[in-house]
Amino acid sequence: MSGWEKSAVTLAVLLPTAGTFVIALVPKSMDRLVRWLGVLFTGAALGIGVAILFGFHYGAHPGLQFEANASWISTIHARYHVGLDGISLPLFELTLLLSFLCAVYTIRFLPAPGRPKGFLGLMLLLETGMAGTFVSFDLVLFFIFWELVLVPMYFLIGIWGSANREYAAIKFFLYTLFGSVFMLLGFLALFFKSNPHTFDIIQLQQIAATRPIVKSLQVLIFSGLFLGFAIKVPMWPFHTWLPDAHTEAPTVGSVLLASS
Repeated sequence: MSGWEKSAVTLAVLLPTAGTFVIALVPKSMDRLVRWLGVLFTGAALGIGVAILFGFHYGAHPGLQFEANASWISTIHARYHVGLDGISLPLFELTLLLSFLCAVYTIRFLPAPGRPKGFLGLMLLLETGMAGTFVSFDLVLFFIFWELVLVPMYFLIGIWGSANREYAAIKFFLYTLFGSVFMLLGFLALFFKSNPHTFDIIQLQQIAATRPIVKSLQVLIFSGLFLGFAIKVPMWPFHTWLPDAHTEAPTVGSVLLASS
């Protein structure tokens, strides 16, 4: 595997975060430059995504593509493991495309109270979180990207939302955080019940095929993971945060909230 194939996914995921830091250094008075920087960094990430599309081997191809797998937090056996398969690829590409279109939208339209530096910076950070969840194949890495989405979305709704924005932002944050606790417990249970201990999703699949967990514990782990995903999706009856969040969020926030 070439260096490009190993680094392409990482570049696409982290470029928006680099854009956040660049925008933070731009003076507040340079409003138009900030907006165009948002377009530049989301466009660069999308450009890498398009290159990945042309380099992806479609059809029968075992394993992950554009994979990077390196030791990360060795004390807890967490790895930096990212890659793409036939399921994650379209979701990853759609995230990059929507983020770019939202950045283009902000060139002309920005909700009150303005503040393009904060708005674009949070939007780029949100893009990293969303894209990262679709390419992570380590549960710790997945959980970090998953939780990263909460913070910028909370502020996008709470600052740039409509009249009842504070209530909607807090409700969104607390609901999804509540579900994430059960998800994390499920991840920890998978780690401690795997032999050898691992958070790597591919290894967990291989272990489950030969040494499955007892059924009663499988049900408990599934329940925790289901609750976390059901709240985030959201599914009935865990959906009550969604109408408030979508109603109060700015247009860009509502689009990205739906995609996340």
